[in-house]
Amino acid sequence: MRIYSGFLVHPLDKGGLEYIPDGALVVSDMGQIVFKGTRADALRDYTDIPEEQYDNAVILPGLVDTHVHLPQYEAAAIGTGELLDWLNTYIFPLEARFADEEYAHIQSQRFFHDAMRLGTTTMSVYCSSHRRATEIAFESAFHAGLRVCMGKTMMDYSAPENILSSAEQNINDSIALAKAWNGAGKGRLQYTLTPRFAGSCSRELLRKTGEVARIEGLRIQTHLSENPSELRYIAELFPEHTSYTDVYFAYGLLTEKTIMAHSIYLSSQEKSLLKAHHCAIAHCPCSNRFLQSGVMALRQMLNDGFRIGLGSDVAGGSSLSMLNEAKEAAESSKTWNIVHRGQEMPAINAEEALWLATLGGAQALGLEDVIGNFNAGKEADFIVCDMDEIMPHNSSFVLPENMISRLVYGAHPHVVSKTVVQGKEVYKRHRA
Repeated sequence: MRIYSGFLVHPLDKGGLEYIPDGALVVSDMGQIVFKGTRADALRDYTDIPEEQYDNAVILPGLVDTHVHLPQYEAAAIGTGELLDWLNTYIFPLEARFADEEYAHIQSQRFFHDAMRLGTTTMSVYCSSHRRATEIAFESAFHAGLRVCMGKTMMDYSAPENILSSAEQNINDSIALAKAWNGAGKGRLQYTLTPRFAGSCSRELLRKTGEVARIEGLRIQTHLSENPSELRYIAELFPEHTSYTDVYFAYGLLTEKTIMAHSIYLSSQEKSLLKAHHCAIAHCPCSNRFLQSGVMALRQMLNDGFRIGLGSDVAGGSSLSMLNEAKEAAESSKTWNIVHRGQEMPAINAEEALWLATLGGAQALGLEDVIGNFNAGKEADFIVCDMDEIMPHNSSFVLPENMISRLVYGAHPHVVSKTVVQGKEVYKRHRA
C-alpha cells in the first residue's frame, strides 16, 4: 500500500469538483483506492505505509480521451480543407502506411507515450484498417500500461483499395482481435467494434457489426453528424432512411455501449433516438473548428441529459492534450453563444470542462464504476500536476477555481510530472 498526498481534486458523481487542499489517497497493492480524504486522517488510520508527498502539486484523476485516431497522429496540425477532402488528401495515404509493421510499431509506441506524458490514462482509439497494425497497437498499449478501448477501423467502401477489406474480412478480423485482447491487462484493454462511419461501410458491414455487437456484448464507436458535406453524402447513400442516426439504428449500432463522435447537427428526432438507446457522445471541439465542421451546442446537449466526454480527435484535433481539449470545450461553448445571439446559454467554465475530461469521459465510456474520480473501490488512475507550471508563486488568485482555470487554460506541456494507472507509475517526468 502507499499514501499519495497533495492538493486533491475530486470530480463529484453528479457534477462539480471537490477540493481537499491537504489531501491524501491510499492505494492498495492491487491498485485500488481504499481511502480519499485529508492527509492527517490518512496518516492516523494507515500507519507504517510509505508516503509520496507532493507539497506543491495537484493530484487529479487521469484524463480520458473518448475519441482519437492512432494512425493519424503524425498528421496532427497538418492539412487544410474540410473533412471529406482532408481525409482523401492527407489521412487515407497516411493510414495506408500502417501496412508496414515497423512503422506501425514506432508510431504506436510514440502515440501512447505522448498520451501518458500529457496526463491521459484512458483512450478510446481508432486503429488503422490493418489487422496486424491493430495487434501491434494493443501490444504497445499493454506494455505502456494505459487503459484503452480500441478497435480495427472497419471500411469496405468509398476509400482507397489499400485500406479496404471485405465486410466478411473486417468482421472476422475484429472477432479474432476481440478474442485475443478484450479484457487483457486486468481489464485495462477492451475491444471496440469500429466502423469508420456509414459513408465507408456497406449495408452488409453495418448489419454484421450490429449482430456481432449484440452477440459478443462489445463496444461500438463511430462518427455521426460531423460536417454538412458528410450529412449530404450520407443522405445520398441511404435515401431510404429518415436521418443519419436512423441508418445506425436500422443496423443495430445504437446501444448503451455505443459512443458517437461529434454529433453536431442532430434533429430532435435523432436526439430522442440516441437517448432511447442510451448512446454516449464524444465532443471534439478542437477538431470541429480545425476542419470547419461546426460548433456543437454543448450546454444544450448536457441539459438534454446526454453522457458526454471529450475527444482529442487527433489528427482533426491538433494535440493529444486533454487539458487543451477542455479549454477548447469551454471556448467553443462561448463561440456558440456568439454565433447564436439571443439564444445564449451559460458557457462551460473550466471546472465543468475538467469534469468532462475526467469523470464525464469515464461515464461516456461506461467506466464510471472503475475510474473518473477518487471514490473508494475504484482503480487508482491519477496524475500529479506541478503547481509551479500552473500558478506563479505568491499569486493573488489563490481560490481553487482559479487554479483549475490556470491548469485548463495554461495547458503547459510539462505540467504533468507523474501518470499512474491501476496504481502503477506509467510515466514520470525527468527534469533536465
